[in-house]
Amino acid sequence: MDNLEILRLKKEGFCCSQIMVRLVLDIMDRENQELVDFSRGLCLGYGSPTGACGILTAGICILAMYMAGDNERIDRVRQGFIQDFTAMAGGCSVCKEISGSFYPKMDPEKCGTLLALAYDRLIEILMENGIDPADPDV
Repeated sequence: MDNLEILRLKKEGFCCSQIMVRLVLDIMDRENQELVDFSRGLCLGYGSPTGACGILTAGICILAMYMAGDNERIDRVRQGFIQDFTAMAGGCSVCKEISGSFYPKMDPEKCGTLLALAYDRLIEILMENGIDPADPDV
């Protein structure tokens, strides 16, 4: 993932979870402002200092969207994504712990890098499961 795109979306006022959703909508060549607005609720640990990172929760929601109806596979890939994300985030998944002194805002460097890594891993998981991220209907 191109960190410049992440920075552009951040400058437009989007939070981490919204950026994840926007990136996926972009790869699908779709627009869904309601979904982008809806995902703001996941930002900054869903507004709690002890809440899970919005990058993680948005990623889980995106996986569920692509694998709708396949509960067994959703459960399996969700657990794998959580483990991968936690490892990429240095062993934690709580927003405040990840963003540190920047909380309640994103740490531009740390969160931006983590968002790019998590997005790339999300795309890999989809492809490993036979899903074309650009064409989920196939």
